[in-house]
Amino acid sequence: MNNQYINIAISGLGLTTSDDLKIRLRKILPTSIGINWTTIADQNISCILINEQFFENSNIQNIIQNKNIPYLKISKHSEQTESAENNLLCIPIYDECTLKNWVNVRLLNRTTDTEETITNNKISPDQNQIKDSDFFAALYKQESRKIILSDQLGTVAIIDHYAHLVWLEATRDEYQTDRSISYKAATTSDFIKVSRKRQLNLENWLFNLIWKNPDLVSLTPINHHYRLKFWVQPNEMDKKLLLQLTAAFIRGADIQHVSDKLNIPVTLVQHFISANLAIQNAEIISAKESLFDKSQPHDEPSENKGILKSFFGKLKSRFKF
Repeated sequence: MNNQYINIAISGLGLTTSDDLKIRLRKILPTSIGINWTTIADQNISCILINEQFFENSNIQNIIQNKNIPYLKISKHSEQTESAENNLLCIPIYDECTLKNWVNVRLLNRTTDTEETITNNKISPDQNQIKDSDFFAALYKQESRKIILSDQLGTVAIIDHYAHLVWLEATRDEYQTDRSISYKAATTSDFIKVSRKRQLNLENWLFNLIWKNPDLVSLTPINHHYRLKFWVQPNEMDKKLLLQLTAAFIRGADIQHVSDKLNIPVTLVQHFISANLAIQNAEIISAKESLFDKSQPHDEPSENKGILKSFFGKLKSRFKF
């Protein structure tokens, strides 16, 4: 793993503009360089993207001059011409040439003369790094209600386990991480590292994060019966399969029987249950309580069966599954 990181501060800009710049910079900078989104108060700041209206502020000038760091002024209306040489970028961005030139000329070229802009400091392992399946269950027991999740690539998300919400780092794939993931209490300043424009349900996001990264949890034992407490929202790619598995275990079922019935690998069913256990959405039940694929009483009136069939048919048509 390459351990180069750059600390970028974005100041004086709205959330939409900030997120847009973050996404563009992530695409422009080499993938071997990690990005730490920070504030102008950071002692290890590498560069500043600043609203042009605040550029002459004495505090901003002191930071730029004392630390001798690259800067880029962001403007909606400017008397100067947009260019990397003028350290000026106009928004909205219709052409990325100026931003790309600034990155190559002002930012990356500094690495040939100094190590201040891009550092080789490895992110220190956190004591709360993932070790087993209890990692996710422990998130819900933290005294601090807001937790920041990070991995070897930087910030993943900030979660609020009281309100069951999550805010993602804008440049990351929604479900991208690995076993280097760790957590600690989030501070107010940490929110600069994530996008506040969109908040997701914590349990839905965590389930899909674990589902897309099987190494995050160990497989649950096969010799138990499980029942789900609620339906989670599956990702679109695996929606049909996840809805089938949920429909089976919402009634209570055993892993091997569901595997045989749906004709899918047993390890896949185990991982599904492991993901639900991690978000506290599954419980062990007795074989007697497992109702999946069990026939209904023979004396059920045919009229009631027809009504139920019609009802579920309408649901299937409405929700398209």
